[in-house]
Amino acid sequence: MSPLVLNSRTAYCAGALLAIALGAALLLGLARQHSDGLALGDYHVYQCAVDGARSDKTFTFLAVSSVYAQQIGDSLCRSPLMARHYGRVRISWKPRNLLTGEQVLNEDYDLIWSRTHNMRGLVPDFASYYDTLLRYDHYRVYWFSRVQRPQLTAAFFRGKKIGLLNDSLSHTHYLLPLASLKAAGIDFASEQLVYFDDAMNMYQAFARGDLDLISAGSWLQRDLDVPLYRTLIADNATAGAVFVRKRHPAEIDCAIIAALQAFSGSLADTRMHLIAEHHCDVPG
Repeated sequence: MSPLVLNSRTAYCAGALLAIALGAALLLGLARQHSDGLALGDYHVYQCAVDGARSDKTFTFLAVSSVYAQQIGDSLCRSPLMARHYGRVRISWKPRNLLTGEQVLNEDYDLIWSRTHNMRGLVPDFASYYDTLLRYDHYRVYWFSRVQRPQLTAAFFRGKKIGLLNDSLSHTHYLLPLASLKAAGIDFASEQLVYFDDAMNMYQAFARGDLDLISAGSWLQRDLDVPLYRTLIADNATAGAVFVRKRHPAEIDCAIIAALQAFSGSLADTRMHLIAEHHCDVPG
């Protein structure tokens, strides 16, 4: 092999290695810049630093969806009440059936979005560890289509892609839609069902046209900038409740309630109930 060819290959390899090194350095820099945001490798977590924090403790909130996670987290991180006790807020989300009784007993989370019967099923005396802070109820759930008003008939549902949340405890995105199909006597093939780990990803797939039908509350028509048609599934569904760890600074409750109003505001026909006695300026 001639020295010219050898040198050319050596130069090429050196250039390639340099490009890889520069790319790795760039990615590392981007990762550091976004360390307080939605990590590229872990879309199940959002975290932020509390403004003017006097503590290095982390406030942890287990939600069931990424919907409004950033808004809720940022609201908590701006709160002077939170700053007295926490240095960081961390919101994670995953299907409700992945929460364990051990995590409840260990009080691994400061705040949990779930339902009373789910919590009681994990730990019958869960109220020894968590108080019910807020409850959401009385909202409507619909079948949504981008093409025409959904009809609860076998002919309409035949061959259509149906989006579901990969959470068998979700009323809105799993139990209610499947129950409505069963009640109407509609059979469907398993390949028609497309499961998602997060509701936001499901909404986005529906907006792109990757799904024909999904179930959701009336807020979907406001949040998705596409024409939608709907058919009622249930008119009195329960969205869930928010449970706060008993051993927490009571003064942060108002900060939590204020932050969660961003989410309750998206549920246009949902009522938010304040369970504990607080002097917070929240809707009744």
